[in-house]
Amino acid sequence: MLLLPSGRVIDLSTDRARYHALRHPGVAPDAPHRELYALVDVLYRRRDDAGNPRRGWTEYDYEYSGYTLATLRLATDWSDADKTALYRWARQDTRRRQIETARRRLAPNQRQLSARLYSAPGRLYSRLRQRLAALPLARADAVHWLATINNMTRHGVRDEEIQWSGVRDYLARQPAGTVLGREQVLAAVDFSNIRLELNTEQVWGVHGGLSFREMVLRMPHQAVYRAALKLDRGCLCIQRYVDDAYNYRVGVVKTRCPDHPMALNKYWFALDPYGRAVPNTETDGSPRLFFDSSVDAKLAADRHAHQHLGIRSGASTHTRFDHLTLCGGRDYREWIVSLPDYQRTFFGAHFYDHNVLVHIRTTTRSDLAGRKLLFIEEIQSDWHQSGRRDGYDTSWWGQVANAPYKKDWPVLAAKLMLIQTSENGYAGIAWPPGDIQELRYMRALHAIRQHYDRELPQALNRLGRLFGCTVESTCIPTREPWLNMQKREDKWCVADGQGKFRTKARYSNRDEAMAVIALHSREMDLPVPVFFIGDDLRRQIAERGLPLFGERF
Repeated sequence: MLLLPSGRVIDLSTDRARYHALRHPGVAPDAPHRELYALVDVLYRRRDDAGNPRRGWTEYDYEYSGYTLATLRLATDWSDADKTALYRWARQDTRRRQIETARRRLAPNQRQLSARLYSAPGRLYSRLRQRLAALPLARADAVHWLATINNMTRHGVRDEEIQWSGVRDYLARQPAGTVLGREQVLAAVDFSNIRLELNTEQVWGVHGGLSFREMVLRMPHQAVYRAALKLDRGCLCIQRYVDDAYNYRVGVVKTRCPDHPMALNKYWFALDPYGRAVPNTETDGSPRLFFDSSVDAKLAADRHAHQHLGIRSGASTHTRFDHLTLCGGRDYREWIVSLPDYQRTFFGAHFYDHNVLVHIRTTTRSDLAGRKLLFIEEIQSDWHQSGRRDGYDTSWWGQVANAPYKKDWPVLAAKLMLIQTSENGYAGIAWPPGDIQELRYMRALHAIRQHYDRELPQALNRLGRLFGCTVESTCIPTREPWLNMQKREDKWCVADGQGKFRTKARYSNRDEAMAVIALHSREMDLPVPVFFIGDDLRRQIAERGLPLFGERF
């Protein structure tokens, strides 16, 4: 901790390093120390009743300042003296070692990774805030307000929502007899601490992603001179490819004399947007200006665009567990639901990022009637599964931090997927029954069946009751699920999990491994539960959204 000249007490944290790296790509694990400043949060320490700064790591001990060490230079609410003191403190050996721990949070290919955010959490509204705004009660003392709010649990407001809103703590802090207006109480309802974020990870290509079109154009003498190609009068430079977006060009040297040393069509060159020759650095010895083929010249231009202009080729979805799916399906996604601003920290086993509340793996499938479905392959919460096993802790030294949605995390995931379904033209959501999920783990798991066969259908039925939507059954075409894909580094294999069938890890992608499963498994129509979205529910989601907690509107 550091006491600033202004009296403010601050601290540093690298827990959100991965979070910042995904949203501001470019920092790699081998980056210079100073670049790590963009990954380090500056925290404000809260004080106890005696005025001493708190040293713990719960939501009561500190809050995020909204700045990292890199962005603090632009802060307008910090004095120059405070900034100078902070950066002098950050250069101390102890702080340097703390900042260096940010590297542990980064993936080896971090520079190519980024996060794509979705607006679905913005469609979730607070029933508590809605009920408070509709109350005829305009003014009352804190005790009366607290009793009124607690009574709302009888009318569809979840007690968990009241707890995490912070309004109880606010009312408990008020002196006896304090009269509060409704607007004051509404302002105290604050869910920013548990702000939800839904995202998927993307991986960008390592090259510039230039798009060349073919052409034939003789280059003027001035352009050849600017490129410093140093050709004699017997040579012509013919421009053969151009990237219209960034003006990278690829050409070849031609000559009318068959005895000329450059008469073999092996002298290709690449020019950057300023007309300068791109050097060939792939040769032994010193770089030269010519390439043996047009392919080599275009690749060199691509690398140059990536290294010097920061241009990146198109992004694709970055996934880790695409081998754990039923046969078939397309558009595989791994959705991550996190609490990025929560002042407790949890790291799960599946993802590098912090505070992943739940992750959802989906594919797009069609049932036998041809209806497009968002198929939930799996919903899982490392956080709450760890808390259920080891217990939750409300103090800073605990192993599993306290968190919302202890029992309703599958329902929260289903709500977010319903919003995605409504906004992207799906007919509904479907998921495999519990016995199919158990095949993935090769053993009976009561909790798995509980989630997929009971809790999820019941919650969706409660959500859809007012709109005439219920969980039904449909069939999807797939293969018998006795074989599973397994991933070994960058190769795939197929096995049955019992040692009776196993291939070598020789398949380079998911499609090749899926073809092996198709060869050794029979086709089948798998009955699965499905929740179709009617027009009324789709309109409700578009105009008002879904409740943040619970299933009552």
